[in-house]
Amino acid sequence: MRYIRSERRRFIRFDLDANVRYRFFNDMDIGENIKGKAKNLSAEGVCIVTEKEMPRDKDIEVDIFLPGRKRSVRIRGKVVWIHRIKSAGKMLPNCYEAGIKLYTVDKDDENTLLKYYCEHMVDNLSQYIH
Repeated sequence: MRYIRSERRRFIRFDLDANVRYRFFNDMDIGENIKGKAKNLSAEGVCIVTEKEMPRDKDIEVDIFLPGRKRSVRIRGKVVWIHRIKSAGKMLPNCYEAGIKLYTVDKDDENTLLKYYCEHMVDNLSQYIH
């Protein structure tokens, strides 16, 4: 897992290669499960890659299948940005990246996610020290 540095970010972000399943919801309904991949993770959110375009500012629930863990971790958040992925300067059809701002984590999953995040922070500690 590689540490990504950016002046705009408030929290350390790590590369992550994990399957995800997500669905949009409102007060009345939870939508269909859609598959994707997590690209990176921070204490504030997750970036996912998917074949489906997502609506911005929409509430979302994401199950992240962290490497080495038996169960997924469920988070809830909001889609804060989305864009199509380019390859060789051309837009790829049906390939999007989306930034999900984290709002809540299921109580049962909170410790698992925090432990995973902290383990990778410690593994990469030398990159934070100047």
